[in-house]
Amino acid sequence: MSDKSKKVGALSARTWTSILLFGLIGQIAWVVENMYFSRFMQNEITKAPYATTLLVAFSAIFATLATLIGGALSDRTGKRKVFICWGYVVWGFTIAAFSLVPMRPSADKVLPMVILVVAMDCIMSVIGSISNDASYNTWITDVTNTANRARVDTILAVIPLFAMAIVFGGFDSMTNSSATVESWQKFFIIMGIMPTVGGVIGLFLMKDKEGIKPNKSNSFFNDFTYSLKPSTIKQNKMLYVCLSGYMIASIGYQVYINYLFNIVEGTLKIKNYIIPVGIIMVLAAVGSVLIGIAMDKKGKQNFYYPTIIAGVIGCIIIWSAKFFVDKNETAEIIILIIGGTLTIGVNLVMAGLFTASYRDFIPDGKEGLFQGCRIVMYVLVPMIIGPVVAQVIINMANRGVASEDIVYPMELFLGCAVVLLFCFIPSRIVRIEGAKHHEELMKELQNDIKD
Repeated sequence: MSDKSKKVGALSARTWTSILLFGLIGQIAWVVENMYFSRFMQNEITKAPYATTLLVAFSAIFATLATLIGGALSDRTGKRKVFICWGYVVWGFTIAAFSLVPMRPSADKVLPMVILVVAMDCIMSVIGSISNDASYNTWITDVTNTANRARVDTILAVIPLFAMAIVFGGFDSMTNSSATVESWQKFFIIMGIMPTVGGVIGLFLMKDKEGIKPNKSNSFFNDFTYSLKPSTIKQNKMLYVCLSGYMIASIGYQVYINYLFNIVEGTLKIKNYIIPVGIIMVLAAVGSVLIGIAMDKKGKQNFYYPTIIAGVIGCIIIWSAKFFVDKNETAEIIILIIGGTLTIGVNLVMAGLFTASYRDFIPDGKEGLFQGCRIVMYVLVPMIIGPVVAQVIINMANRGVASEDIVYPMELFLGCAVVLLFCFIPSRIVRIEGAKHHEELMKELQNDIKD
């Protein structure tokens, strides 16, 4: 990387601190929502897959609507910080409220409890989406440029692993198969405190980018629907092609991720899983960061195909662990680490690849307006299609089995592998057109330095 590239890609310590602080705390909250709410539903309410599917799907719908609203508000007011910081404060309270949910209901009260948990998850997702998905991601686009976006977005993609490590390593024992009602209550209260405290800190730490002006040239409804209009899609085709790449990868991810803990603990019967899962997180995180740095140096176009292939191989490897259940736990753990590192690591790299390219194609002054289409394609579509695919696979593997005896099958990873193959289609387009656009943006940045 040239000295000029380093200069145009430099970020201040305060900016990096804000990126990492709000990225980490936000992802801790999303880890709770994406993984532990599902585990809570499966362990404390019902194992029936319809409940998890409803939980994930309705959360995605409300998160999408909230992000569309949040993105429009962010651009119309010209403010990001106020929505991020105060949003995080409220976000924490919506997580802590789960400590009040009645657990282990009798058979006649399961459905009402499912509805209650789904409704509370929707409220939590609305607050989180306005503050994190809309406002924080708009702020990230403000403070980064094409010289540093692959690195920043890969780091942001890795942060969920660190968030998972914090929650998993420090608090997982409060939520496993032997967890008590009291331990679940403590878990939700602790997890709720983190975003609230983070939001308060942010009021003194974070700064909006200078020069952002309120944009009220259109009506609120027009801003709300802007990124979903056919005319907008036609004018910004490559932006949507970039989004479609990670949308497909996210569909594959959603096929297995909501059942991951119960697969490791229940299906593979690995009781002491904290160390192997921790190893997976560390290896995937370190590998993804190194690849992100390489992407900025060598060009993103060289990484699309190898990443997809690695993801498919990882899914097949982790699926093969089923042949060692009750036979060789050491072999299971080794396979889990190798396959898990590839599978999780690839998802992180894919996020960095496609999201960095997507940001490059966002028109100036419309950073907030294009957060809506991102959440539709990154969250809404994957969190509806992925769990439905998972439910089909689970039901096929558990025909005639009572809901309390359901075992989540390893074939969920084969489902993910099949989905990942479709990533080759947008990758072929983005690796060519994205590289050209990146070079144009780099020339503009370097010309700005000369001037």
